[in-house]
Amino acid sequence: MAQAKVAVAGGGGWSGFAGGGMDARDRERFFFFMAMMMKTGQTTSDALRAVAKAFRNEKKDAIASAVAGLAQKVSQGKSLSAAMVSERTMFTDLHRAAILAGEAANNMQKSFEILRILEDKKINSSRAGLAELLTPFLMMLLSLASLFNTGLNTLPVMARVREAQGKPMGMLPNGIMETTAFCSQYWYIFVGMFLLMGLMIWSLNSNPAGRTTLHALQLKIPVYGRYLLFHTYTQMLLYFPYLIASGVKPKQLIPIMEGLATNLVIKKRIDQFNHTITTGGTLAQAMERAGFPEIIVTPVSVAENYAPTTGHVNDVLIEGMQHAHAILERMLTDTHTKFVGIFSAVLWILGGALMMCDMLSIVLSQG
Repeated sequence: MAQAKVAVAGGGGWSGFAGGGMDARDRERFFFFMAMMMKTGQTTSDALRAVAKAFRNEKKDAIASAVAGLAQKVSQGKSLSAAMVSERTMFTDLHRAAILAGEAANNMQKSFEILRILEDKKINSSRAGLAELLTPFLMMLLSLASLFNTGLNTLPVMARVREAQGKPMGMLPNGIMETTAFCSQYWYIFVGMFLLMGLMIWSLNSNPAGRTTLHALQLKIPVYGRYLLFHTYTQMLLYFPYLIASGVKPKQLIPIMEGLATNLVIKKRIDQFNHTITTGGTLAQAMERAGFPEIIVTPVSVAENYAPTTGHVNDVLIEGMQHAHAILERMLTDTHTKFVGIFSAVLWILGGALMMCDMLSIVLSQG
């Protein structure tokens, strides 16, 4: 598909993508290039111009133009995190929060390296999950299509033959014929139900109160809700250690946490983190109030009781948070595996059941 062209605004500004968002692989390479440029000591604007040139050489003009637009805004005095706001189809709140963290810690190279790791993990996990779910899902769809074909075309012929012989149809073949005939005749009812469901979700998502309700329901979905919670907290713990090592205070972590939390219910828990920190509580207490699992809070709580012997950085606290991140990442991986495994099994069972009903209906109609 041809790359979407980027319109040039007055004064040389860039309006961003006219079409779809940035491909995950291109985004991963963007973060990799920026980390390399930061490592060589380039300024942010010069690094962006070099990356834009690299993408232009690869004939990806839309990405190159958008990155060049970011370089222009940064050279005019904007921070990169502020400049990225206009490129919402390229970068999410997570990406902007990571850049904000790098700006706060004065360590942009680390931010880009972490973003590249996250993007690479996202590509690999989506590929693995898709591979495990695609085959049973296609099997279920094909089995459903075969069942409808049998119910609408094959079984009526068999029913007429049995009627001519004075024999009634079996319960299973007759039920499949009636069900498929009803679905075929009143298909608009099902379309209307899907449209109504989509309208309800859209109306909930279009206002803050409804969005909170929708996000609360997301967290209550078995396995998925746990995965969403762990995913958010894992991303937070990925940034905390190097931010604290760079001298960032716990209060400065709050806007970064809010940027990483896309779920409004989790954002409200971040408010508890904010309240605990601002009222003099420890980082471990704030994390506990924010809903971090106890197994994650414990190493941070233990580490906070250690007084650093050199400088102003609690090296044991950093080590404890890195250990907590490793634990949570393992829990996240286990939850993701469980989620994919459960839904894969459900799809296999549904597909097999439909196929079995299809075959049995033909056999029973001939018996």
